[in-house]
Amino acid sequence: MSYSELDLHCYVRDLEEHLKLTLFGGGASHPEAAVLLVRGALAAGDGSKAAELASATEQLAAIKPGDPGLTAVAAHVRGLVDRNPAALHHAASMYPAPAGRAWALEDAGAAWAERGRQDDAVARLRQAHALYEQLGDAASTARVRSRLRAAGIRIRHWTQPARPAFGWDSLTDSERQIVDLVAQGLSNQEAASQMFLSRHTVSFHLRSIFRKLDVSSRVQLARVAADRHWTGAGGQAGTTIR
Repeated sequence: MSYSELDLHCYVRDLEEHLKLTLFGGGASHPEAAVLLVRGALAAGDGSKAAELASATEQLAAIKPGDPGLTAVAAHVRGLVDRNPAALHHAASMYPAPAGRAWALEDAGAAWAERGRQDDAVARLRQAHALYEQLGDAASTARVRSRLRAAGIRIRHWTQPARPAFGWDSLTDSERQIVDLVAQGLSNQEAASQMFLSRHTVSFHLRSIFRKLDVSSRVQLARVAADRHWTGAGGQAGTTIR
């Protein structure tokens, strides 16, 4: 086995353990782990494992019909296993949050490209690219640009004005959405479910938000958000409130 193959198998193994602990283990639900895991299994050439995990995700969605994110994930992973671009496009429409829609659209674009349907591939990838840009996800935006270049399409990468290091204007779109959710009293897990992110990702963003807004607690963050909404777009939310 080559080093790259070994890395892929380790990736799948680690994701499987994560999935057991979070998605199927009775703990906090992280449905996006199923997408990562199925992607990893397929990348490793383990179609049987990918199909098994997709079936398990579908079973979980069936017993939790009130979870639209999980329902979308189940459709997403089935589309991945079947390499069905139309199913992946439909899964994108089912996601309640833009991050999930972007994932599924990107996968739909890749699946159309595999079938030689370049026009359809480019259309889906452009949609994914636009969503990733809205989310401020630079890594995913760059990845989709690479996919589009492979299809012969170049998207100009406009240089954005330098973002300030501190204050409200320093926050990305995703960070501002997290501020709004936390200010409403949602826990990290509840905010993660709303945004189709893992709890750990929300925690990471919160640490960045606290640093940028110079606050040290969720109560202070809620006050900053309230001040921001009260003063309007021209207000200065980044002032210290200790």
